[in-house]
Amino acid sequence: MKYQVYENIRKIRELKNLTREYVAAELHMSTSGYGKIERGDVDLTVSKLIEIAKVLQVSTDFIFKFNVSLFFNEKENN
Repeated sequence: MKYQVYENIRKIRELKNLTREYVAAELHMSTSGYGKIERGDVDLTVSKLIEIAKVLQVSTDFIFKFNVSLFFNEKENN
């Protein structure tokens, strides 16, 4: 579950066509520091998760529950 959150952050960022550099700048951190978050190399605090969700314009719940397969199946069915 832990690593799924990190992977979901990356997938959501990519689907929104946002660069690591952009998200890192919005979070006032280095690109390499943000990259460590996406790779799961550092522990993610609740406050940092909330900040990331704001930048990605999604809820923290969406990040936890995001499933790329279901996301695309739902989009195709609509």
